Amino acid sequence: MPCCGQGRAAAATSGALAKPPERPWPSQSLVLYEYTGATGMTVRGPRSGVTYRFGHPGAKVAIDPRDVASMAGLPNLRRV
Repeated sequence: MPCCGQGRAAAATSGALAKPPERPWPSQSLVLYEYTGATGMTVRGPRSGVTYRFGHPGAKVAIDPRDVASMAGLPNLRRV
């Protein structure tokens, strides 16, 4: 039969290792980009890790503000 001290230790450890859910960015800080290329494009944000899919010419996608600097240097994307 386990002692009660082991149960407390397990409970404390399991809570300490749990990763908190990632908080979405506030909607007012989203930055909109439009794809101006001929086909489609998929880009992964280096800071957020979010995958952005511009499926067709003229597609508009909201970008996490942490990824804006890297998006600015990509061809066929323009800030709206």
